[in-house]
Amino acid sequence: MVARHQRDSEGAIEAQPSVRQPASDQSRLTALRALRAANPLGAWLAGGVAAAALAVYVATLAPGLSVEHYGYDGGDLIAAARTLGIPHPTGYPTYTLLAHLFTVLPVGTIAYRANLLSAVCAAGSAGLLCHIAQLVLPSGRYALAISAAAGLTLAFSSLLWSQAVITEVYTLLLFFCTASLWLLVRWRSGGSDRFLWTWGLLLGLGLGNHLTLALMVPPMLILLWPERQRLFRARTLLPAAGLCVAGVAVYAYLPLAAHHFPPVNWGNPQTWRGFLWVITGKQYQPLVFALEPEMIPGRLGTWAGLLGDQFGWWGLALALAGAWAWRRHDRSLAHFALAWVSLIVAYAFFYDAGDSHVYLLPALVPLALAWGLGAGYLLDLVERRRAGWQRLAAVAAIVVLPAGSLALHWQGADLSHDTSGATIIRQTLEAIAPGGLVIVRRDGPTFSLWYAIYAEGQRPDVTVINAPLLAYTWYRDQLRRQYPQVSVPEPTAGSTTIDELLREFVTRNWTRQPVYATDPSDTWKAWFDFVPAGKQGDSPPYRVYLKTRWEPQG
Repeated sequence: MVARHQRDSEGAIEAQPSVRQPASDQSRLTALRALRAANPLGAWLAGGVAAAALAVYVATLAPGLSVEHYGYDGGDLIAAARTLGIPHPTGYPTYTLLAHLFTVLPVGTIAYRANLLSAVCAAGSAGLLCHIAQLVLPSGRYALAISAAAGLTLAFSSLLWSQAVITEVYTLLLFFCTASLWLLVRWRSGGSDRFLWTWGLLLGLGLGNHLTLALMVPPMLILLWPERQRLFRARTLLPAAGLCVAGVAVYAYLPLAAHHFPPVNWGNPQTWRGFLWVITGKQYQPLVFALEPEMIPGRLGTWAGLLGDQFGWWGLALALAGAWAWRRHDRSLAHFALAWVSLIVAYAFFYDAGDSHVYLLPALVPLALAWGLGAGYLLDLVERRRAGWQRLAAVAAIVVLPAGSLALHWQGADLSHDTSGATIIRQTLEAIAPGGLVIVRRDGPTFSLWYAIYAEGQRPDVTVINAPLLAYTWYRDQLRRQYPQVSVPEPTAGSTTIDELLREFVTRNWTRQPVYATDPSDTWKAWFDFVPAGKQGDSPPYRVYLKTRWEPQG
């Protein structure tokens, strides 16, 4: 009885330490975390969480190319990965190389294999979150159960699940975030400098996937500040910085790939100008902090609903309670989480794009940890009541919460029967005559056709032209190299806008090959007639005729 009381007391002391702990308490916490880090049961539990999440993701994975869940870029990413090309800025070399490995797996369609990469990264993030929770949350009788529930709560959040079943770069971003935090926590808890060195390498490689990982770096100093004497030693910091540079060197892939002129070759980064245009995302820079003031109230309302939907409103209440109490438990980690989430939210909120909420995905990591802390405090309160049935009910409720999130979000996340991408491809390619030229305006149809033609090898006789990209010299040069039979004009005094340049383009090629369009603008209709060419009635694609030259047949 005495021994049991001592174990319970130690758990209670760690759960509610004083605001400023003595050095002995800090040493005890470090020792406890090191002990838990070496606990093989905790590692196996984290693996089980990852496996459970992966099983759910595979059951709901899109079987092919999908444009659901804002997955419009999937066709571009897969086509670039399959052909070892360069997708849209910032080029995503780390993702492209990993996705290429997945595209050669002997399972499903090529798109399914790329979707599987997203599922694996999301499941790995859930498993790592489970282990991080074991290291940073209070110890106690239910610590392992809470850590597993926290990992599954993250896994079944609506935002992560939506990205885990399609092709996109965001679950790989989340994996680099959780892996980085795991390494930093291990090092902070007295681990070897190798943890920090590995973090440096992962940071560099992660920046090769998505530059918003850099938002994690300034708050990292808050997390590691109590260990600043160790951190700023040359033998600790210099290898980490060197490995970070080595990781960032993955961007050397871009000019090497461009040298072979792949069919997807954004920016043709063989020159410094083209290279910088790609890696800095210059095409999208005008969207950063560009949200119009009148759009702010609507976005606030939408995001409030999104926040409540992640863990369910009951889970959000636990997370907010845990966040409120976090500062008393681990001040440096709490301040790190607050600073990191603030940077993520500020960047995502004012980014002027319809899918900017996806940038919030890394913020779910500290939110899930706060959920675990709130759950722990709830169980601690129940434990003090000494009522067995109340303890059992509280534990059951905590364990069941992820199951409730699973049931709540399954229908919205499930894409196992989705055929959106295949439908676009089939309806378009079936209607195009041999040797046809199809003009596309929006990303969804463009990237779907790129996937079909370049990744799957369907209809190699079809020429795909993205009208907005005609504004770029690199794209016009690529078209001339890739399609020598096509006449590509240069801007002149008479074609100062994209629409005018497109008019000149169609006029030149109308007699060379049949011309089609998938999504014509109203401006184009002043110059051309668009006649439905598919089998679906008045739907794309449309055969394009010059108004001054077309005479109806029959």
